[in-house]
Amino acid sequence: MNIVCFDIGGTFIKSSVINEKGDMLYKDKFPTPKANCRVLIPQKIIEKIKEVSNYFKVDAAGISTAGLVDSQKGRIIYASDNLPDYTGAEFSSVLREKLNIHCCVENDVNAAALGEMWHGGAEGLESFLFISLGTGIGGAIINEGNLIRGVKGGAGEIGHMVIKENGIPCNCGGQGCFERYASTSGLLRAYKDEACVKEINGEEFIKLVREGDPKANNVYSRYLEDLATGISNAVHILDPGDVIIGGGISAQGNSFLNDIDKAFRKKVMKSYGEYTKLHLAKLANDAGMYGVAYTALKKLSE
Repeated sequence: MNIVCFDIGGTFIKSSVINEKGDMLYKDKFPTPKANCRVLIPQKIIEKIKEVSNYFKVDAAGISTAGLVDSQKGRIIYASDNLPDYTGAEFSSVLREKLNIHCCVENDVNAAALGEMWHGGAEGLESFLFISLGTGIGGAIINEGNLIRGVKGGAGEIGHMVIKENGIPCNCGGQGCFERYASTSGLLRAYKDEACVKEINGEEFIKLVREGDPKANNVYSRYLEDLATGISNAVHILDPGDVIIGGGISAQGNSFLNDIDKAFRKKVMKSYGEYTKLHLAKLANDAGMYGVAYTALKKLSE
């Protein structure tokens, strides 16, 4: 069986075809519409499925997307202005009507966690917490192989744990949220303030850290402390046993993992630290597409 998969981001929509073995047979991307996303994104996806169907037998579709998702109905409940007029977009019903195929729709972080469980850094694990470090911080909870969604699908929003009372204002309306300090954007913002520079990217910052730059190391140490605080809080609440860390900065590899692990061991209660393990995600930007392929294949087999 082949699943045509999409990962909807603010700049590009990535597409692929993944079979039941987890082989990625095809991969492409195209620009995300900049307006009227509620209508235009489903249209673009239909066009792409028609194109892909010329080369592959397509059994179902899977869509990983930003926003709050109703996975049962395959629609977008709420999305930010990063995708203008995206709230209310219908996928499952539209694809069923236009193409007569089944479609699974999942929040991007949840999808990434499922992808890592199927063929990534969490392969072989039945329960874990997935953390994605990027512009914000996303989280997903897997328990005994099942995604914990919460009453309205919003479980796992660990980025909005408050770790500093009366701290930096957050886009969510709160202050001192975990993601304001421990996201990649939070890290770079802190360095720009410290070093009085206007622009720097993650790779440039980590290079300064490895070279021993005092200001970069000072910011990095604070960042690791804040990251360890948030992970420890989540571990104390969820007791997941394993934590998978993804997002762009995780591409720094084992040196980054070792830095986090050292800070985490100092923060977490000793009893939890004896068995809780931190791991890096392995699927990078493809994790969400693997996750919705896994979900669609599971639905087809039921």
